[in-house]
Amino acid sequence: MRYERVCDILRLAIRLQGSAEGLTLDDIAEAFSVSRRTAERMRDAVEAAFGPLEIVEAGGKRIHWRLDSGALRSVIRISSQELAELESAAKRLDQTGLGEPAATLRSLFDKLLAMRRGRRASDMDADLEAIMRAEGLAMRPGPRPNLESGLLPLLRDAIGTRRVVEFEYASRSTGRRSRHRVQPYGVLYGNRPYLVGQLTWADDVRLWRLSNISDAHCLDAEFEPDPEFDLREYAERSFGAYQEPPFDVALQFDASVAEDAATFLFHPTQSLVTNDDGSLSVSFRAGGLDEMCWHLFTWGPNVRVLKPDRLRQRLAELCSSLAAHHEQ
Repeated sequence: MRYERVCDILRLAIRLQGSAEGLTLDDIAEAFSVSRRTAERMRDAVEAAFGPLEIVEAGGKRIHWRLDSGALRSVIRISSQELAELESAAKRLDQTGLGEPAATLRSLFDKLLAMRRGRRASDMDADLEAIMRAEGLAMRPGPRPNLESGLLPLLRDAIGTRRVVEFEYASRSTGRRSRHRVQPYGVLYGNRPYLVGQLTWADDVRLWRLSNISDAHCLDAEFEPDPEFDLREYAERSFGAYQEPPFDVALQFDASVAEDAATFLFHPTQSLVTNDDGSLSVSFRAGGLDEMCWHLFTWGPNVRVLKPDRLRQRLAELCSSLAAHHEQ
């Protein structure tokens, strides 16, 4: 058996042990980019090496398998690179003002460090120190939201237990504070984190900026989420977090910046076409007119809005307003 296949089988064993709901053959085939028959052989190899697999009752017609083996724990190795990625992720969260998730990652970091044993731990410490010395975060301007302590854990608990939350919210436009009872559906992270939820008396899903929420607590009242709501689809409707009806967008980037623009994910629905003159055409469907304009500012004269007209007009209005302001 090739070395790469042995590594794949070990990775599969780790995933089977770490999955509470288990994996289907289709899950295995997709995760390792193999055929269904190869997925069956990999499953059988894990069972031969680490003991019998459990069948998980998950509903539906597909069988889910899970591994519960003490033998696997002795062969799992935590690398210096993996630990360094945890610390880097914590630093990025700190930089964006998300201190509590950063602290959670650092707690995991410390627990993983404590699990190491023997001389290998000392060698790993030296490797980890070298990696961390060689990596840093570029400073970039942007919002640093100041979240009330305990807010994110409270919202996660409410989302998981399907309980209504009550909080005080400061309006962005007026600063006026009011209390709301909300059925929480999820949290969206971007330049600023937002709670996605539904007022107990309304039908539409709304956004609340987390930095404007205070005095939050969970109520005993439970709720049944809208079965038609999908957080991923909701997020993909817009360019950024602001929600408005989606529309078709077409942009053209000059040849001088086409290579750079091709590396950007402007939107999950985007399609890219390289033109004969070296320029790049980008099209997608989303809402968020002003947020698109704010991003297009960063490309200067190297991008043209092909459609819609109202995006081009709004960008021109903002540019004129900005120019007039700085001429004063």
